[in-house]
Parts: sequence; C-alpha cells; structure tokens
Amino acid sequence: MKTIPIITFFLCTVMYAHAQLNIVPKNDGLKEYTVTNAHPYDSLTNVEKRSFTSLPGQTLYMHGVKNDRNGYWDAFYTVNFLTGDDRTVYKAVNISTTPSKEIVGKYYEVVKVWTKTDYLSAGCCLLLREKESGDEMYYNPFRYPLSMTCIGYYEKLKRFVGQTFLSLAKAVETEDGQVITPAEGAEYRCVDIGLKMNSDGAFLLMEGADGVRVEAFPIGGDEVYEFVSTARIGQLEKRYGEKYGKLIAFRKVDTGMTREMVIAAWGEPYHKSEVKKEGRTLETLRFSDNRYVELLDGEVQYVRIY
Repeated sequence: MKTIPIITFFLCTVMYAHAQLNIVPKNDGLKEYTVTNAHPYDSLTNVEKRSFTSLPGQTLYMHGVKNDRNGYWDAFYTVNFLTGDDRTVYKAVNISTTPSKEIVGKYYEVVKVWTKTDYLSAGCCLLLREKESGDEMYYNPFRYPLSMTCIGYYEKLKRFVGQTFLSLAKAVETEDGQVITPAEGAEYRCVDIGLKMNSDGAFLLMEGADGVRVEAFPIGGDEVYEFVSTARIGQLEKRYGEKYGKLIAFRKVDTGMTREMVIAAWGEPYHKSEVKKEGRTLETLRFSDNRYVELLDGEVQYVRIY
C-alpha cells in the first residue's frame, strides 16, 4: 500500500531535478579574422601562435622543412577543417599527404584566419592564396610551423645587422656546414640575414673575430637563441642591476633573484605550486629541461638543474 506514494515521490523528485538543469548552448569558440579585423602585426614574430590573428594580409614564403621528400602529412586541406568533418587534403597522394613539389618554393597571401578554442584544445586555420596561380588551400599552422617565413618578419630582421652579440655557448653551424660551439661571451657581429630552402627558416649571419661566420636563429622580439646582443644586456642591467641583469641576459638564475627575474631569464614555468605556512610563502617553479626553482617570500632560495 505504501509503494505507490514512494514511487510517486521518487518520480516527482527526478522530474524536479531535471527541471533545474541549466543546459548551456554549445559555443564552438570559432573566430574569423580578415584584413578588416586582424590584430596589428609588429613583424617581431614569425608564423606562430602569438601572431596567428595578425597574419591576414601578410605574405608567406614556403621554403619547406628539412627532409620533406615524403611530403606534408595532414597539414594542407581543400576546406576549412575547423568547421566540419571534411579532411580532404590539398593535392593529396596516399590520401593524407601533400607532395612537396606542389607547395614549396611559392609565395602565399594570408586571406583569412580562423581560431577555435574548446575545453581541451586550441586550433587554427589559415586560408592561403598562392600568389602566381591563385589556388587556395587551408593550412594548419600547428603542423610544420617552421615551414614558412612571413616576409614582414624577414624584413624586420634587418634591424639586427651591425649589432654586436655575445655567445651563449650553444652549438652553431658555420657557412661551410661545420658545427662549432663558441666560448661563452665570445663577441660576434651580425653582418647579414639569410634564408635557406628546406631549413628552420630565416637566420642571422654572425661573424666572429676570427672571420668565421655562423648562423643564429631569432626566437621572437629581440632575442636570438644562440647569442645575446650587447644592447639587450645593457637594457637588462639598467632594469635589474649589473649583477642580475647580466645573469638574466645569459639565461641564468641564481639565489637572491625575484620571481620576475627568474621568468625574464627562463620564460614562463610549465608548473607552479605554492605552500603558505606561518605567514610565509614557499613557491616552486618548474621549467623544461628538468630545471626548477624554490622561492621563499618571492626570493630565490634554491636552484636545481639536472
């Protein structure tokens, strides 16, 4: 006799709970950029995440990546791959590969850019129009990001010519293909910029006191991967003091530095943790290449490099 009231109560409860659900409309996060609404392009970065939304109207040169004889896999399409399930590859062979000969050595105008962000990932699609033929294709710039160089970026690199740089003791390639590692602090001067086919993109040509010329690669802004300019050293010393400014310029971290100094030297950490106890704060920052730093109340107490 009591079964019916209990069931009725249960059903009412379920219906009430269902009625309270807040169904949020799906937002695919797709945004479109053209020359009319593109972000300003400062030419300080090449084709990378920081510059995607600034690329409409820019011209890209496809020099290709190293060892591309097998073509480009799932990178160039005939449709916008962010808006549907169609993944038809541009001039495909073996279904998913675009032959190198079809795209390398050509200039492309960036017509439109789409970005899409969801809970798990971020995507981007560039609509490219080949300058000579007018053919259009859709490019995923997260695939083979070093395959193209923006002409505006290349031209901006000329600002480095004539500047003096100091070596960070990283391996570099000479003009004749040898690999050497200049001593830390060895002085070089930027004498030219260049670009090779099937390479990592535009580079600076540096000349040492011995007359040997080596290639160095810019990494955005005023930074170069293998060297640091004396101008940048001066800027950092003015901001952080002579001791810490020079350490930061040479991408080194030491005790006594602040959190800001650490990030200026090593970039943003990929992991952060913080513990508060008895009014004090212990923070741990972890970086790539097995590096981590411990800060107590904002000051570096311990540096570990494996």
